[in-house]
Amino acid sequence: MLLSYLVTSRARRELLRLLWLERSEGSVSSLARRAGVSFAAAYRELQAMRAAGLARSRREGVAAVYSADPETPHAELLRRLLREGAAGSRPPVGRDAEAARAWLHAAGAPRPAARPATGPALPLEGVLAEGLALSHRDVTLARVLPLVLWRHRDRLDYERLAREASRRNERQALGFFLDLAGSLGGDPGLSARAQRLKDPRRTRARPFFTGVRGRTAAALARRRTPELARRWGYVMSMDLERFAEPFRRHAR
Repeated sequence: MLLSYLVTSRARRELLRLLWLERSEGSVSSLARRAGVSFAAAYRELQAMRAAGLARSRREGVAAVYSADPETPHAELLRRLLREGAAGSRPPVGRDAEAARAWLHAAGAPRPAARPATGPALPLEGVLAEGLALSHRDVTLARVLPLVLWRHRDRLDYERLAREASRRNERQALGFFLDLAGSLGGDPGLSARAQRLKDPRRTRARPFFTGVRGRTAAALARRRTPELARRWGYVMSMDLERFAEPFRRHAR
């Protein structure tokens, strides 16, 4: 494939596709999740793209939001190269949201999926990791993830789950949801297991949900954020009771 030959960095290819073919925009962390790359790789590539005139950024609350820069004289050439390179390429992890919802429903999430789970069965740890990636843009799914983790807590391969989460840049989110499940279920061992996933380099809070824009929305999220989420470096416009209600109803 010409694109892979010319652009040897997978992180660069995926971020170029997001910004230029899908016309996506977002913070470094949200684009990293969608591209299936690490935060550090996404930050490095986005900074380089901005320096080369291929991306631009603007401030929205505390976050820098990146998008394609249509003013570059190479815009049409870049789009053509990306369109040709996209033919036959393998989609990155986490692109099929409906399939992820269906498998999570099969694993015990109480919300019905839009379609039944089809195709080869995913391992439970892969299903949960897909759910972590999806939860940033699906509030209802985020609410029930602690419940699914709780139901399967005694049969999970936690090392495999951590690897699957890391592949999707969701290790911190996994720790948050495991800690939340342990807190809601009264299992300090589960919360202790979660602590092993915490990244000590994360000292600045970031929005958990994508699409939070504007200073008013950001301020509201900061006010409503549960203390447990703050400890994991997240802000979210959802208090602890929103997680606790489906847990109480279905956990037993």
